[in-house]
Amino acid sequence: GLHEDCDITVVTNGKDDVHASGVDNVGTVPAAVATFLALQTITTTTSSPPDLLINAGTCGGFKRKGAGIGDVFLTTAVANHDRRIPIPAFVDYGIGRIESVNASELAKSLNAKLGVCTTGNSLDKHDVDDFHMEQNDASVKDMEAAAIAWSCSLHNVPHLGVKVVTDIVDGDKPTEEEFFENLSSAAKSLQEALPKVIAHVCGKHHHEL
Repeated sequence: GLHEDCDITVVTNGKDDVHASGVDNVGTVPAAVATFLALQTITTTTSSPPDLLINAGTCGGFKRKGAGIGDVFLTTAVANHDRRIPIPAFVDYGIGRIESVNASELAKSLNAKLGVCTTGNSLDKHDVDDFHMEQNDASVKDMEAAAIAWSCSLHNVPHLGVKVVTDIVDGDKPTEEEFFENLSSAAKSLQEALPKVIAHVCGKHHHEL
């Protein structure tokens, strides 16, 4: 729908029908497919691709990078930490780092933090994951951002992640426990941040964000 001068399309990954669990589709496969199909449909319908894709959601944060529960992060780039392909020609492909649109002015406006989002298909993490997440210089961790950015790149659409921290990846609490403890407050923080994000980006060129 329309918000001032912006035409906004909201896309979700839907629910799991394949395994009849009814849970939310999470992870890179649903994210890449949903993003690709949405961008393809919008481009076909309007004869032009969207100006910007905003990936809004929750994430884990790293205390070593200054993340705290409820912090809002804007992505500077995304990368994978669990696509480990130890063949020289495939290493960079596996990591799949993609730069986000520069949103430094938006970060100042929101009092948000900036950082790399690292993506993997598991909620928990192991030592090998931690090594690669640190190699990615990650401030936050999720399960979709790199896949969404990949589909955006296929359509030449810039992307920006708006992520709210629900758990501390390098903390002491089990991820699933901390996630559910803070999900409600993180969702509220995201709900407060998104209208401000939309108000800031509407009508601006990418270099003004």
